[in-house]
Amino acid sequence: MMKRWKNGWERLKRNRKFRCGGLSAALTAAVVALALLLGALADGLEDRYALKADLSFNGATTQSEVTNAVLSQLTRDVHIYAVVPADGGDATLLSLLERYGAASRHIAWSRESLVRNPVLQTQFTDAAGNRSVTDDCLIVHCAATGRTRILNENDYYVYSYNTDTGTFNEAYFTYEKSLTEAILYVSQEELPVIQILSGHGELGQTDTAALENTLVCANYAVKRVSLAAGDTLDPDSPLMILSPRYDLSGAELDTLTAYARAGGDFFFVSQYTDPVNLENFNALMRLYSIEACPGLVIAKESDTASYYADSPVYLMPYMQETDVTAPLIAAGKDILLLGGARAFQLPETVAEGVMLSPVLLTGEAYIRNFEDGVSLSDQQPGDREGTFALALWSDKMFADGTVSRAFAVGNMSMFLDYWVQSSTDANAFLLQMIRSLQGQDPVNLDILPKTALRSGLSLGSLTPAAVVTAALPLLVLLGALLVLIPRKNL
Repeated sequence: MMKRWKNGWERLKRNRKFRCGGLSAALTAAVVALALLLGALADGLEDRYALKADLSFNGATTQSEVTNAVLSQLTRDVHIYAVVPADGGDATLLSLLERYGAASRHIAWSRESLVRNPVLQTQFTDAAGNRSVTDDCLIVHCAATGRTRILNENDYYVYSYNTDTGTFNEAYFTYEKSLTEAILYVSQEELPVIQILSGHGELGQTDTAALENTLVCANYAVKRVSLAAGDTLDPDSPLMILSPRYDLSGAELDTLTAYARAGGDFFFVSQYTDPVNLENFNALMRLYSIEACPGLVIAKESDTASYYADSPVYLMPYMQETDVTAPLIAAGKDILLLGGARAFQLPETVAEGVMLSPVLLTGEAYIRNFEDGVSLSDQQPGDREGTFALALWSDKMFADGTVSRAFAVGNMSMFLDYWVQSSTDANAFLLQMIRSLQGQDPVNLDILPKTALRSGLSLGSLTPAAVVTAALPLLVLLGALLVLIPRKNL
């Protein structure tokens, strides 16, 4: 049997067709195998080192030097779970994750599905406590610190305000900025703390989701405190009092006064719908010569620059230059939108040791306090009119030299509405006030957004490369004519 097989093999080798065809088949198989091997190697290198060229018109997946610096300084491992829907998810975001993973050995990411891994919905909690895991989000988690940030579409898309037309337009992508700041937040060892008072009908955690998200993105830790529950206050951390509906007790006022005398700082919000007869809260604010006016501030229709569109209730205040606001004004970040606001008194004299400065002023306006029983927003006889302070800054020096600071603003909507936040400078304003109270700079990475709208093609925008590309077919046609015309009679 073996001999017969060997003889058959010898006759096959002597066959010319087999020798030529077999060699060709072997060479073809070898080339195919080599191509597959090279393809697999190229795919591996591409995934490991993110070798894909970003040829998009806005360079949406190209990392900035700021991101490269952050990633190079990482010392803790960060895992990013890309929870994507069945249709594949955001290709731009996934490409960006590949580049982050290639740029640092401390960054790992995985593609997840809630269908295959539903435990993700209960495994992670956002640091601000206001976001849940959905079918299209990023979970940025650091096991060493135990902190998690959950990013969604609200973190990637912003508008700009056109001061010439008075409209919001020109969308931008902020993928890189949001992702890099989230990585910083979860990986840092210690974070500055912002305290929020509770127990008096103040805005709750659900109400302040956008505000807390802004603080968390700037690498602040947010802590709610209840004096009635026995929580203690840290004078090194500012205390936010956000629209209280019920008054402080006498003991709570004493606690807050002691906090102020120890150098604690306040961030007051009093909206036009809040009661003004809270005696102990009013006493606390008067310590800084701050007193709220009852009623709603409405711009006069003739002062069109001081309100938005055709809505005089939506105020666009004038930011005053002070030591606190100077960085914002210098950077051109002074566009705010207050949808329904309360004013504060500008007293002729202030309390001892107090330096009081207006931060935001209206244009020509009036205050409709509805005490006359008229519910219309139109100006009525007896309504106060003029220019009013919508936000104040106060420095209070006590007898022992301790300084306590307070910021008060008559509107909360600009900190709570994602659209207003992304369309104005509300976030920059908030973080500047917090930074001035806290004494520590927030994380606000200087990463430029990428335009989301491709500009129209014009003759002036044509590059030399585009001109050459357009000219190549013409050159080929010209060469063909030069060759063919002399031979037309052949």
